[in-house]
Amino acid sequence: MGVKVGVLSADPKRTEQRYPGIRCFDVSGGRLKAIIRAVKWCDIAVVGGGELVQDVSSLFYTPFNLLPIFLAFLFRKKSFAWAVGIGQMHELAPLTPLLVRIALWFCRGITVRDRGSFNVLHRLGFREPEMILAADSALTLSDYSAEVKKSDILGAAPRNVLNRSGKFLPLEIRKKFRSYKEPDPLPAADAWAGILDAFAGRHHSEIVLFPFHTGSLSNNDHEFCDLVKSRMNHSSQVRFADPSKPEEFTDLISQCRVFVTTPLHGAILSVVTGTVPVSVSYASKCSRFMEQIELEDYLITGEPGIPDKRVAAAIERAWMNSESIVERMAPVREKLVQRAAKTAEHFRSAFNL
Repeated sequence: MGVKVGVLSADPKRTEQRYPGIRCFDVSGGRLKAIIRAVKWCDIAVVGGGELVQDVSSLFYTPFNLLPIFLAFLFRKKSFAWAVGIGQMHELAPLTPLLVRIALWFCRGITVRDRGSFNVLHRLGFREPEMILAADSALTLSDYSAEVKKSDILGAAPRNVLNRSGKFLPLEIRKKFRSYKEPDPLPAADAWAGILDAFAGRHHSEIVLFPFHTGSLSNNDHEFCDLVKSRMNHSSQVRFADPSKPEEFTDLISQCRVFVTTPLHGAILSVVTGTVPVSVSYASKCSRFMEQIELEDYLITGEPGIPDKRVAAAIERAWMNSESIVERMAPVREKLVQRAAKTAEHFRSAFNL
């Protein structure tokens, strides 16, 4: 679009090496300072990502995510909400809707990634053409064909979500307190290990674990995946995908026949690569996406993030019917890909780019 891009980065050298020409704002001296420097530098502040607004993981989460918009207004800069996800009303604190209404009112444009998010903002007074229903931006990566040959690999993306308890402070800060006590992850890890072990024993297939989050902002998925593997009897059939190599990571998802996942983007990237997702839901965003792709039969909404017998049954159904499911999924995916492209179109229109 002919614009310079600036991002927050915990590893500026690596970011600049991977994306030449990107302006990095180092968060090692504090995220707040980095955000202020970035907003002062820019002409347009973009907020984006999945759950821009929700209060389940922390009551501090929404105000922090909306901060760049308020700073943009303070510094007389423009702002845009890029393919955002909005938690449903039961996932929001009483004052959050008012905060969202004020913040997004400052934006030149808004795109949301699902109908549920659109409906929440519609109730708060936002309308087209300023607000557009799009789809998750990761869907624009969909250059994988349904003809890609699948291997007999079960992909799995476990996540420990026990810390999503509505505390005021985010997990990263709570971990710094000596009084903080980590919830016992063993029951969740054992549930995952049991499901994967039973599958590996029945099908003698390879299991690939995909750790999506490996930083400090959330629980470390790699640590939890390690714990899951250590509790398995068939651990020799397990290997790990490397999230530091995004192309290889995504290509490996494309080789999986079925992908069972707690992270939402495990399900999204499954659809991107033509792999059948089974969602072990932990938030309404997971349910909303599985409804979008018309795979509600493979959405399990039991105890958040913990697989049970229904998950095992869904994996078996998906495994046995994977080809027909992928064929049924293809036209729905194409519609979502077209919708995902609307964000860039709306951004161009809002700023005459």
